[in-house]
Amino acid sequence: MRSAEKQPIRAPDLDQDGYLVKPETWSKATAEALAQEDFPGGLTEDHWKVINFIREYYLELGIVPPVRILARRTGFTLSQIQKLFPQGLANSACKIAGVPRDAIKPSFLYP
Repeated sequence: MRSAEKQPIRAPDLDQDGYLVKPETWSKATAEALAQEDFPGGLTEDHWKVINFIREYYLELGIVPPVRILARRTGFTLSQIQKLFPQGLANSACKIAGVPRDAIKPSFLYP
């Protein structure tokens, strides 16, 4: 008997830049689907700490946190965050967190 192969998780509808068309459809499974390409080994607890903080901040204030607030509140240095998301916060962490592109302000980008 063959062991069941792990099927890739199907991501919901995305816009031309890879962001969720309907951010309200976000779930942990959606995040994992969106992360498959950049993180084939899966998301770590450290990734989730950043993703969850971004998501919660966005849901509360309608924007993403500035990098300094993100670092301070998660306990990671900017260097550690860059290693966690080498593709960039906007192009990786925000997409995975289900934040729409128009909620990302320039202060969120790596300096």
